[in-house]
Amino acid sequence: MSMIPDDFKNYFIGRNSLFFPDFEFVIKLSFPRVFVSYKVTEGYYTDFNKFFSNIADVQYLEGNRPSDTEHNQILTAIWNYITMENNPNRNDYITGDKF
Repeated sequence: MSMIPDDFKNYFIGRNSLFFPDFEFVIKLSFPRVFVSYKVTEGYYTDFNKFFSNIADVQYLEGNRPSDTEHNQILTAIWNYITMENNPNRNDYITGDKF
């Protein structure tokens, strides 16, 4: 049985290599919608805190950042999603952990 959370159906990783060849993007389409961009070479070799404080650019598409608690939950989910997308054994996912 897969341990992948259903919420991840609303998350997508993408690239625009024509204009931003060094960057990767995560888009969360469920409310609140979030767009996260990061430089691939830096994003894959860091930890959660450094990623979100120094590497990633987080933009809430509705323009309003939620409460700190909800913001941290969203960042944790995005971090877990990126980790799962880049992990060959996706069944190793553990809910709530910051890989």
